[in-house]
Amino acid sequence: MPVSKLILWDIDGTLIHCGSDGRKALNRTFLELYKIEDAFGSSDIGGSMDYMILDSIMRSHGIAKDRLPAIILHYQRVLEDILNNNKEKRVLPGVRTILEAVRRSGSAENALLTSNIRVGAMTKLDSVGLGHYFKFGGFGDEPGEKWDAANACILEAEELYDTVFFKDQIYLIGDSVYDMLCAKKIGIMSVAVGTGWADEESLLACDPDYYFPDLGDTDRVIEAIRL
Repeated sequence: MPVSKLILWDIDGTLIHCGSDGRKALNRTFLELYKIEDAFGSSDIGGSMDYMILDSIMRSHGIAKDRLPAIILHYQRVLEDILNNNKEKRVLPGVRTILEAVRRSGSAENALLTSNIRVGAMTKLDSVGLGHYFKFGGFGDEPGEKWDAANACILEAEELYDTVFFKDQIYLIGDSVYDMLCAKKIGIMSVAVGTGWADEESLLACDPDYYFPDLGDTDRVIEAIRL
């Protein structure tokens, strides 16, 4: 059966909860490499995507751009260590069941859509055993906004499966206003979930196609994404 549907997943607050481990790892990376205290909080953060955050920190502290690969490598090691010691991290309700239903459907594919850089995203997911569900995605490795990453992800999927995905067959599942704005911006279906930091009122104000307090009622979620 040909793949005709994409399910795009945000990570933090949607798939998993790992607190502020990403921010902790970022701060520890710049502390260990450059003795910079609270790099995240002390810099003029120019955007929500990781590339924009890293670029802002590096510019604020006069760090050359060619140091970025070494910074990312160190960040991955630090994040892995922090996650390994986080006993509170967890997969959120219903997630494994829905990921598996998509995987088994034969007509749909899971993909990531996250502000995280790729190595950070996969390190988080691998720490809770979810990494194998995702072959590709849109990540925060390049300049731009989340909708730019979404368009890149869709293009990658179309090339991979040699098809064109209709907008009403692409679903973004996310917990933030940014996720809902992204879905509206590129005209795809939106599924808001209240397991992140945004409150129900803020999410509903974005007029998502579907809203769930959490993904625990897996039958209703699977029905909504029309598997």
